[in-house]
Amino acid sequence: SKLGQSRVAERLPRTARSSMHAAMTSKASETLNKALIAALYAEALLLADEARAWFDHAMGEGGKTLTPGAQADQAMDGGLFSWAGRHDPSLRIALSCESLRLTTRLMHIIAWLLLQRAIIAGEVSENIARESSNRLGPSPTSDSHLLSGLPYEAQRLVENSQRLHARVARMDGALDSPASDAAQSVHDMLGRLQSSL
Repeated sequence: SKLGQSRVAERLPRTARSSMHAAMTSKASETLNKALIAALYAEALLLADEARAWFDHAMGEGGKTLTPGAQADQAMDGGLFSWAGRHDPSLRIALSCESLRLTTRLMHIIAWLLLQRAIIAGEVSENIARESSNRLGPSPTSDSHLLSGLPYEAQRLVENSQRLHARVARMDGALDSPASDAAQSVHDMLGRLQSSL
């Protein structure tokens, strides 16, 4: 029972209680980090699959000529044939370029998350993650003017990938941020306060 555990903890020397609290906090943090990485990884894979499917469908499955029936289906679901810019070569090129940027952004995210999963699994040391070659790659910059001329679904996919990259970039930045050391210091201080009460 919790009451029994607290009585045992009260009998332990202060340093042992602090170590016990730090271990429990570390385990909870590790579990939370593992769940967060898994959720972000799943989100990135789903977004990558959704983007691939939409761009394949919108671009006529790699440039193949679509039947009139398939063109009508795309017009109903926001595909390329319902897009006012479909006959403008510069906008079609912009769509292709944005597809490449989105793919690059998602591959940077997925690679970084795979590295974090390897660290959690104990396959790679945390020092490896801090190496500059293993940091999150930059998010390719989209031209907001051209982006606004693309189909709504393409805009939505790009914006979702940018938001996901920004969230993962904050995690990557926290790897060597003094804020993470400060957070650990706060946890340690709370542990000492709790053990003194």
